[in-house]
Amino acid sequence: MRFPLPTPVAQALSQLEACGHEAYLVGGCVRDDVLGIQPREYDICTSATPSQVHACFKSEQVLDTGLRHGTVTLRLAHMPLEITTFRLDGSYSDGRRPDSVSFRATLLEDLKRRDFTVNAMAWSQKSGLVDPFHGLEACQRLLLIAVGDPQQRFQEDALRILRALRFAAVLGFDIDPETYQAMLNERSRLALISRERVAGELNRLLLGDWVVETLRTYPRIFWTALPQLESMQHCPQRSKFHVYDVWEHTLQCIGYTPRDLAVRWAALFHDSGKPATASYDSDGTTHFRGHQHVSVRLTTTCMEELRQPRRLTETVRTLVLHHDARIGADNLQKWVSLLGIGLFKQLMHLRRADQMAHAPYVSRHANKSLDLIKAAEALVQSGACLSLKDLKVDGNSLLSLGFPKGKLIGQTLLELLDSVLTGQIANEPSALKALAQMKLAAAKRIEKP
Repeated sequence: MRFPLPTPVAQALSQLEACGHEAYLVGGCVRDDVLGIQPREYDICTSATPSQVHACFKSEQVLDTGLRHGTVTLRLAHMPLEITTFRLDGSYSDGRRPDSVSFRATLLEDLKRRDFTVNAMAWSQKSGLVDPFHGLEACQRLLLIAVGDPQQRFQEDALRILRALRFAAVLGFDIDPETYQAMLNERSRLALISRERVAGELNRLLLGDWVVETLRTYPRIFWTALPQLESMQHCPQRSKFHVYDVWEHTLQCIGYTPRDLAVRWAALFHDSGKPATASYDSDGTTHFRGHQHVSVRLTTTCMEELRQPRRLTETVRTLVLHHDARIGADNLQKWVSLLGIGLFKQLMHLRRADQMAHAPYVSRHANKSLDLIKAAEALVQSGACLSLKDLKVDGNSLLSLGFPKGKLIGQTLLELLDSVLTGQIANEPSALKALAQMKLAAAKRIEKP
């Protein structure tokens, strides 16, 4: 291994071998080590059955976290380690999980059932690297190749189709042509996969450093998971503001975003409503009036179908809704009040990315969004009035002015806050009370018969 093994990992391997069992690191940790990436977690496969693992670590905590698949979790020095018995999978009648699992397998048989050659390598302290399917060569070529028959691999578990995209986006791999053709042939089987599992792969894919290249190269697979977005391809944007069609503009936009999941989802959806709202002048100029609201509806539908967390969905919806709202120094305080500083910063990052993906006529102004982030942070640090609790008057103050108890107090406080946020008055007690008295007098005049 290129990177030093954490002490608990080395200890677990040694103890299993001392108990007479084979023990290997397997899968992602071996692949990452080969690629020069520090592994974040370590999985162990072994000839020991779960009961034998328990016996081997009598004085340690061993949890039965996946006995059906031969997996237990060992905790050593507060580090969780998944240990799985060599296994052979039976048939996959539902295209998602094996109907049966046999634990009378060798290491070679265990590796043979895995998805891609880069994930079918093992390593032990005794034997070093075990690489029966040439995963090392695939890592060196940055090429994703299915183990054995690619058609069979994707028929066994269709989620592997999206895993291939995720590995391409995260690791910068190309997909072997034969493997990719099998992905295309079997992509309809993604309908068998739970939406939560699909969402998990898409979330990780969108955070990849090579996400733009992956979506540009393999869009047909991606659109199988999110068919609502396919119409963006070849949807023209003929105006002085744009140089790309809607799909390429979207990819460019994603490429300019930070590695923030909500911002990247918002970048993906922000113009998704354009194909449905496109109209054309006689000279071919394109317009997309009202596309923001259609984009929000598509966002909501897709995120809910994927059963994404409510908070993520709401954040993405808000970003999509306001991605091209007019925001500047003159209304900055109101927007920070409306969104909060965190969501405001996410919106500014989305707006900058969106503008960078426009024609130079627009993109040269993109960094103004970063200036607005600095101004918003300074606004918050200055203690500026951003919410009702920041107002220099409250409900008791209005009661002392003769306001009756009831809705008028709350309504007036909101109007006072809006006046402060829009710069109409200063957040000072005297100014606020004077305006409140005017509103009370107006309310009384309305009430008179």
